[in-house]
Amino acid sequence: MVAAACSFALMAASSKMLPELPSFEKVFVRSLISVVLTLAMIRSAGNWTPPKRVGVLFWRAVFGFIGLTCYFEAIDRIPLGTAVTVYNMTPLFAALVGLLFLGEGLKWLQSLSLLVGLGGVALIKGFTPEVTWNGVLFALGTAFFSALAYSLIRVLNRTEHSLTIVLAFPLVSIPLSLIGGAHEFVWPQGMAWLWLLALGLATQSGQVCLTHALKYHTASRATQIGFVGVIFAMLLGSLMGDGLPGWAQCLGAGLVFLSLRLGR
Repeated sequence: MVAAACSFALMAASSKMLPELPSFEKVFVRSLISVVLTLAMIRSAGNWTPPKRVGVLFWRAVFGFIGLTCYFEAIDRIPLGTAVTVYNMTPLFAALVGLLFLGEGLKWLQSLSLLVGLGGVALIKGFTPEVTWNGVLFALGTAFFSALAYSLIRVLNRTEHSLTIVLAFPLVSIPLSLIGGAHEFVWPQGMAWLWLLALGLATQSGQVCLTHALKYHTASRATQIGFVGVIFAMLLGSLMGDGLPGWAQCLGAGLVFLSLRLGR
C-alpha cells in the first residue's frame, strides 16, 4: 500500500511537470499505456471472463474519466500536496453517494466527518494565498466523481473480473479524451515524453499495488496507510517549487485526516 501511495504521488508529480499539456492529452496518454499493460495482464491471467454488465462498466469509466481530468486540472492550479489532500476526501463522498444512490445508511458521525473534512479544505483555501478557488473546486470534483466511480466498482465486483473493470476505464477514456481535447492537442517536446511515460507507468503501478494490498488489508486500513501519499506529494511538491507547506495547509490536512478517521 505504501508502494501504491508512492506511485500515485509520482503520477501527480509527473502531471505537475507537464503544465504545457492539456489535461485531456494527459488522460489520453495515461489511458493508452494502461490499455497496453492491462491487455498484457489479461493475456497472462488465463482466467479472464467477458464483461456481463456493460452499462455499469461504461458509467464507472465515465465518472473515472471526469475525476481524473479534474485531478490533472487541480494539480496544474494548486500545490501538489494540497491537491492530493483534498482528493483523499473520496471515502467521505463515497459514504454520501452510498446514502443518496445505493440506499446505504449514513451515521451521524459520518455526517460530522463530512463537515470536518470540508472545514479542513476551507482552512487550506482561506489562509493559503497560492491555493485558488478553481483549483480547490477541481480537487473536490476529483473526490466526488472518484467516489461515484468507486461506488460502481463495489457493484461491479460482484459479477466482473477485476481486470475487466480496470480495462473499461481506459477504453472509454481514450475516445472521450480525443473528443474533448482534439482541438487543443500539443505535440510533446523533449523531456515531456519521459514525463508522460512516467505518468502512465506510475498510474499502472499504483493500480496493481493497490489491488495487491487489498488482498491483505481491509479497505479502511489500506486507505489509512495510503495517507503517506500526502507526505510524498508534499515532499515532491517542495522539490518542484511549491515550497514547504504552511501552518494552514498542515492544519487543514490534519482536519481532513481526522474526518476520514471519524467517517469509518
